Amino acid sequence: MTKTTYEARPDVAWVNGKPVPKNRRVELTEAEAGYDLSLGRIAPVGSKAKPKSGDKLDEPAQAQNNG
Repeated sequence: MTKTTYEARPDVAWVNGKPVPKNRRVELTEAEAGYDLSLGRIAPVGSKAKPKSGDKLDEPAQAQNNG
């Protein structure tokens, strides 16, 4: 199992069921990172895709009411 270092978004407190350390970096396998990576909560260190602060990914989507 190869692990990759990821950087957590500033507003993310937990990744893969564990608290995010102060340096915002976590080492995860591909399987461990899958969920948080798909939500944009983490990004591989050194990648151009940085985790974005302020995205409202943690809030439930609101249903559209067409009246």
